[in-house]
Amino acid sequence: MSVTVGRATEEEITEIYELAGVNREEATGIPFENHKEEMIKAYEHSKKFGAYFLAARIEGQLAGWVQVDKSTDWISGKEIGWINDVYVKKSFRCKGLASSLLRQAAEELKGMNYDEVRLNVYSSNEQAIKLYEKMGFRDLNKFMKLDL
Repeated sequence: MSVTVGRATEEEITEIYELAGVNREEATGIPFENHKEEMIKAYEHSKKFGAYFLAARIEGQLAGWVQVDKSTDWISGKEIGWINDVYVKKSFRCKGLASSLLRQAAEELKGMNYDEVRLNVYSSNEQAIKLYEKMGFRDLNKFMKLDL
């Protein structure tokens, strides 16, 4: 199995956009008819500020992706590296691709002189949380809700 990770091609970005929304529904467990449109809007918004996709490929086929971005810490005002999206297609899971994508994203953000990278994850996405913790991410804050 030959895995490569690099910037997504236009053809791969088209495929990422076609699959947009599947990733959000899997991450949140919430079916929603506008997931695809909302994800594409988010991708496009981030792209305006320099975000880009890294693609994981197995034998030339798109297997997964991560969107590399930046953000601002709302308390300190410091610019930080940001991961918007990590997704591996079901047929390519359990091969270490998410880890490879995250490592490459972190390396690229480090190369852009960021000294930290952050991401959001739903508390119900236990598999992703385990991966992130294994890679060294730690809890920074919690968003909480009260159903009324």
